[in-house]
Amino acid sequence: MKIFKTKQYEKDYKKKIVGKHLYKEIDRIQDIEELILDTDNLKTLLKNPLSNMYNIEQKKGNLKELFTARINGKLRLVMRPNGEYPYSQIDIVEINFIEIDNHHYGEG
Repeated sequence: MKIFKTKQYEKDYKKKIVGKHLYKEIDRIQDIEELILDTDNLKTLLKNPLSNMYNIEQKKGNLKELFTARINGKLRLVMRPNGEYPYSQIDIVEINFIEIDNHHYGEG
């Protein structure tokens, strides 16, 4: 799969991760990136046992087109597959990193 990073994600990464010297979280994001790059499509990513370790899951309700991965107890990486919803998880080979969310989880 391929990863595209939005400007909002890069801004959040610098401000919330690098700016606060969160080295464990930097390593965790790199591990999540490697996991995504090593898989063929979204379906195999969700079935991979390592995705359970990083809590990669699809949101529910109004945000069902988004996926999140846990960076730490308070920070989540928000991802969106390239394509139109509803999409076939087998066909998705590109994913966008949208932002690092701490709105619902408190300051990281």
